[in-house]
This record gives sequence, C-alpha cells and structure tokens, in this order.
Amino acid sequence: MASVDPWEKAADCERSLQTATDPERRAVLGKLRDLWIALANTRTLLTNGEMAKDIEVLNRMQVELTAFAFN
Repeated sequence: MASVDPWEKAADCERSLQTATDPERRAVLGKLRDLWIALANTRTLLTNGEMAKDIEVLNRMQVELTAFAFN
C-alpha cells in the first residue's frame, strides 16, 4: 500500500472532479483531493509505517465515501 502516490491519488480526484456534474459528487471528490494533498505535504514528517497506515485509511475512506455518495 505504501507504493500509492498521494499526489497521483489527488490528481485522480481532480480529473474526476473536472468531469463530475453532480454537486454532491463534486463535493466529495474535492474533499478527497484535499485530503490526499494534505497527506502528500506531510510525507517528509511521517515514518514509512505512518505513511502506509494513513494511505490505507484514506484509501478505505475514499472507497466508502465514493460508494455511498455515487450510488
């Protein structure tokens, strides 16, 4: 899981945000993008284990939020 690049995940959210028309979907994608950016910005302050844990938590959150918001 640590091989996940938070900047790439933020970019994925941004690309999805650019094509989304539903306001709720746009809000969720915007918040997720912001969380990935915040995680990327703290990368140098975290150990590899902490980073891997935070990536896992944020990935799980993204899956749950997108499943909830987009169904």
